[in-house]
Amino acid sequence: MAALVLVAIGVTISWFDQPRRTTGQFVGEMHHERYGDAVVRLFAPSTVSVESDGGLVSVDQNDRSVSVSKMSWPFLAGGHDGDQEHDSKMTALGPGTDGILHDPAVTITRSSRGSDVMPCR
Repeated sequence: MAALVLVAIGVTISWFDQPRRTTGQFVGEMHHERYGDAVVRLFAPSTVSVESDGGLVSVDQNDRSVSVSKMSWPFLAGGHDGDQEHDSKMTALGPGTDGILHDPAVTITRSSRGSDVMPCR
């Protein structure tokens, strides 16, 4: 009986901890440029894909797409909106001169409500 209670507690803890683990995996995969692994952590129909020219295209739940050149990689973790503890933002800054970016930064947001992509203005 005690073993059954311990198993039930372990499963419950694992279930509650899943969003945090998924967010951590998404952040790590985006930062280490493992986009094929990161895409499975997005909510459908959102996707991330590498184009033949090496650029990255991200499409969000609203069918908006943003292209990110390979020169803008890697994505950096950027925190969350505060609405949900396990929301995450990843931002690609790209090259710049004297602290001024050549192209707008691009942010990919993964949240419990879905995924969004947007160029930062």
